[in-house]
Amino acid sequence: MPIYSVKVLLESTVTPNTYPSELLFEETIRLVEVTDHDELESKVREYFVDDTYENAEGGQVTWSLVRILDTFEVMDEFKEDIHFKEVYSRYLHFDEPITGNEVIKLYSLDK
Repeated sequence: MPIYSVKVLLESTVTPNTYPSELLFEETIRLVEVTDHDELESKVREYFVDDTYENAEGGQVTWSLVRILDTFEVMDEFKEDIHFKEVYSRYLHFDEPITGNEVIKLYSLDK
């Protein structure tokens, strides 16, 4: 089965937001195994459904998929299960309101 490297942008939303000027995004690259390229996007969207948990202040944090930024077929072979294994991640913290599209443009994440 083909394996793809998939780069996505996630956004954190906190409710109630006690720090409305602070925004957090995550750029992450995952390895994804699919039977063919046509199912890649749907597999990624199924995996990155909104994930909500309680934070230390009793609020709710939800991580949501902003966009699939890039995909690339990996030609290596792996002996173990690699499905959605993370190979890279970084957090992008902002002290003023910014949209996902502005983050993508600012950091050229879709290149």
